[in-house]
Amino acid sequence: MPEADLIIAAHSHDFISRAVRNCLPIGAIGYHPSLLPLHRGRDAVRWTIRDHDQVAGGTVFWLNDTVDGGPIAAQDWCFVRPDDTASTLWRRELFPMGVRLIDKVLYDILHGRLVMHDQDTVCATWEPSFTGAPRLLRPELKQIGMLKEGYKIVK
Repeated sequence: MPEADLIIAAHSHDFISRAVRNCLPIGAIGYHPSLLPLHRGRDAVRWTIRDHDQVAGGTVFWLNDTVDGGPIAAQDWCFVRPDDTASTLWRRELFPMGVRLIDKVLYDILHGRLVMHDQDTVCATWEPSFTGAPRLLRPELKQIGMLKEGYKIVK
């Protein structure tokens, strides 16, 4: 594995294993285009449109053994316009929001802060893929990778 302190996964459909995350001093973060814990899963933006949600958002979270279920590092929201499609919402709001949120989390990390707010699992939803892709089967374990010395976890 190349030398790295942190993995950044943006709107990724691949599961990054505990073994890989634990090789890194800081761990791994991911961007998910929903207000986690809502719309966990592969097609969050499509489900936002299909469900006629009036508010959407994006979340940067710490990857763990629960798909889209790790602690939240940063989150933001936006309105969904009545004529939005998954594509227009992604391009206009959720893609640029993800860039801003990742930038914010990297700023926090560079300044020694690892923000980790637990997701409210009572409110969690998981929607299947629109394309029929198989669901990721992962154990629902609670584990965050090893932390580099000198960082403070903020809950």
